[in-house]
Amino acid sequence: MMREGHRERALELMARAWAQPIGRFCCALAGSAAEGEDLLQETFIEAWRAMETFRAESSPRAWLYGIARNLCASHLRRRDRRRSLFGRFFADSSAENAHCRSSEDNAVRSEEQVLLDAALADLKPALREAVLLHYQGHFSMQEIADMLEISPANARKRVSLGVGALREALRPVLMKPENPRGGQDENEQSESVSGNQGPRVVRS
Repeated sequence: MMREGHRERALELMARAWAQPIGRFCCALAGSAAEGEDLLQETFIEAWRAMETFRAESSPRAWLYGIARNLCASHLRRRDRRRSLFGRFFADSSAENAHCRSSEDNAVRSEEQVLLDAALADLKPALREAVLLHYQGHFSMQEIADMLEISPANARKRVSLGVGALREALRPVLMKPENPRGGQDENEQSESVSGNQGPRVVRS
């Protein structure tokens, strides 16, 4: 359908299927709900522009995630440059957007989820994107390797290192003898990387 000129229908189907997980992916990489929503919109705009050049060398889902990943990487590079410049004159205010959450979310978000957000934000970018692609995007190691242009062994290593770092950061939660709020059990806590609620696509 993408190669037959039905761009509107193809984009609609992709948005229905993958807008939410890609939104969460952008949100987690950017560390900001607002920036994640902007990046999600840019992803579908870029997909619209590039759709006629799609060669089916990968699945439409992997192609779309690749666009999102590249946009996030470019955005983070620009943001880092701006922060480096402004940091000479202003105190560091990055903690304001350190986690992927809004002020309203903070009132109801559990301690465990806040710790997970912080742990994800503290991961090295290469590890964070590998973990998110595997556990949130549900991509295989081979697909991750293709997207990141690395070997499957390196993809597996990045995921393993990322998960190990998350488990270490969440140790205070995982070592709790009981869960007084009746939420997720210990095993579920360590596997809930994809639990964030991300931004949505705004269709015109």
